[in-house]
Amino acid sequence: MPHSDRINLLLLTTGLGLGGAEVVVRDLARALDRDRFNVSICCLTVLGPIGRELAAEGIDISVLGSPQKVDYLAGLKLRRFVRDKQIDVIHSHTTHALADAGLCRVLSPGVRLVHTFHFGNYPHRPARELWIERIASRLADRLVAVGKVQREQITSVFALSDTAIEVIRNGVSLPKSRAGEPAFRQGLGAASGILVGTICTLIPQKGLFDLLAVARQVRDARSDVQFVVVGEGMLRPELLKKRSELGLDDVVSFPGWMENAAERALPTFDIYFQPSLWEAMSISILEAMVAAKPVVSTLVGEAPQFIEQDRDGQLFAPGDINAMSSAIVRLASDPDRRTRIGEAAAAKATSQYTLDHAVRAHEDLYFGMLPRRRREALRAAG
Repeated sequence: MPHSDRINLLLLTTGLGLGGAEVVVRDLARALDRDRFNVSICCLTVLGPIGRELAAEGIDISVLGSPQKVDYLAGLKLRRFVRDKQIDVIHSHTTHALADAGLCRVLSPGVRLVHTFHFGNYPHRPARELWIERIASRLADRLVAVGKVQREQITSVFALSDTAIEVIRNGVSLPKSRAGEPAFRQGLGAASGILVGTICTLIPQKGLFDLLAVARQVRDARSDVQFVVVGEGMLRPELLKKRSELGLDDVVSFPGWMENAAERALPTFDIYFQPSLWEAMSISILEAMVAAKPVVSTLVGEAPQFIEQDRDGQLFAPGDINAMSSAIVRLASDPDRRTRIGEAAAAKATSQYTLDHAVRAHEDLYFGMLPRRRREALRAAG
């Protein structure tokens, strides 16, 4: 289709660093139907590693400002950007993006705005961000939650009706291979034995000090289990210090951020472990499930909605070190059980939580937001 016969979509975010919201933006940018959509990305302050990946792939991506200073004219700059790109729909993914997009929506009534909430621990966030979201969300045409639990939190905090927010669950790509890169595992000195892994940013939310406590108990029970945390973040110095204090330098590895870790590193894990203190809907758990890995995680966010206890994963209360340790020891001791749980997880995730499901739901959402005449013109164009 020619340019004018496609929906001009802008994915708007603060930056594309490391995290679940950033992965959602990346996956939408890659997978939306280019016969129906012209997709642009705008980062308000910084490109980030995921942004650099997308730029290298030739995806239309721009940076509007700088992280070094507050830009009080960002909303007006965004309005010019939207006008120049002839944007039909803005899809914002952060509080900062929602605020600027809301102003743009007011100043450009023809533009439609949808916002996705990615935070999963309402109301526990800075008062200023809650205030901005409370006001700016009223300017959006549509609001999206990534799970039912998150939607209940948001409707309660912002006094919205149950129908004000729709749920579009996250989805993940099917793995190209279940092998991963053997060199990754070998580089950890874990060519044999059991490898328990997680992929995350090193931030308080992810419960990584609990992971270290679990690793200590597991090592006391079995000497053939190693742990790896693939990712980067603010807690690295503290985690390395705690690892040494617990005598786990040869047990827990922190190899840093890894591009395409879900394809390269995750398939080499024997068990996927996520001890998060809170989540909305974890993408990394879905990635582990489609890779047929038995998941040990916490009862947070949407996890109880898509993991059936002992059938396709195991869930425990956040901070329950003894229970999580025991679960990992049992799985390490029983390869048949690991296989059975992993295959059940893969069957569920590949039938219900794929990227294709999520992308089709977003495409329908964007199309339905357009004015009636625009929809009819697009239908007539084919």
